[in-house]
Amino acid sequence: MKILVFPLFQFPTGHLKVAETVNEYIAEKYPEAELKIIDFLSYCNCNLEKMISSIYFKWINTTPSIYRTLYKTVMYSDQQRKLKPDFRFFSLYFEKKMKKLIEDEDPSLIICTHSFPSSVIGKLKNKGSIHNISTVNIYTDFFMNDIWAKKEIQYHFVPHVKAKEKLISDYQIKEESIFVTGIPVKSSFDDSEQPLKTTVKHVLVAGGNNGLYKTNELIQMMNSLSSIKFTVLCGNNRELYSILKQLDSSHIQPRGYIHCSKELDRLYSEVDAILTKPGGVTISEAIRKRIPIFILNSLPGQEEINLNFLLKEGIAISILPYKLIEQVTSILTNEEEMTSLKKKMDLYLEKLSCPFSEAISSIISKEFSYKLIKSQ
Repeated sequence: MKILVFPLFQFPTGHLKVAETVNEYIAEKYPEAELKIIDFLSYCNCNLEKMISSIYFKWINTTPSIYRTLYKTVMYSDQQRKLKPDFRFFSLYFEKKMKKLIEDEDPSLIICTHSFPSSVIGKLKNKGSIHNISTVNIYTDFFMNDIWAKKEIQYHFVPHVKAKEKLISDYQIKEESIFVTGIPVKSSFDDSEQPLKTTVKHVLVAGGNNGLYKTNELIQMMNSLSSIKFTVLCGNNRELYSILKQLDSSHIQPRGYIHCSKELDRLYSEVDAILTKPGGVTISEAIRKRIPIFILNSLPGQEEINLNFLLKEGIAISILPYKLIEQVTSILTNEEEMTSLKKKMDLYLEKLSCPFSEAISSIISKEFSYKLIKSQ
């Protein structure tokens, strides 16, 4: 059996991380399977992928308000009337590329971890250009934007029960086709490992890879809280790593990109809280580890919508920049508030009715036994 997994970009994002999680599980559970992760934009055109990823990060950093408005009017809107630009020319280009890719690869199952490949596949299914290939949507945020194909897709892995209810009520998706898995994370991120906490409070700072924090403000905050240990995940941001390293501070430890999920899991087990942005995968990892979540900043568009969900559910705390030091100190020393946060996480996890591993195994078993019977 051949399974194609579609993120969109090459650079590390939640969509790629989930694709790698899918790949890792299936490869271990079904070693006979032929698996391919294909970042769809690179397949279409490597230069196009580099250009779009570059424009995206420049856009959200230089003119976030414009990106926010466009996202909410084109990609996600609760309004009945919304802006619908005419992208037919571009759509036909990507449909042609996707059709050729599927014809060349001849997969038995397709898994989408990004909305754009899902949308293109949905259009091809509507036109009858793809036959007898079941597709899975794995939603990697705490909501489902309008770009995802819905009715044309056979299986849906959703982040919570409300997303399932929306698919049933708004798109008439059959209940048995929807799996409330949460956003999939690697199996190493569970709560089985005993915490390695010490008397010194330890905060993990994540989000430096994309320049989420202003370096001077971040350093000022950490220097003002010398009684707290900080581990800063700099990712591929070499400038931030170099600046923090030169501080030579005993309570500030910069870390480069951590490739090994088990190493990151061990780090999660050591910390008392995480200061991060509301990206679906990082937040889901923290929830699995029951780590209190502080949100200082968020990227415009999808992360702001994620934040609204997290605050409504009481899973995270929003930190105000001008009260950063005061809030972090107050919350870390308030055992009642920390316990309340963990209980809200437990409640969220209890409502996930189907682990990702069970969901994907169920689909593979159903799809491939059905195809075997049909071919005989």
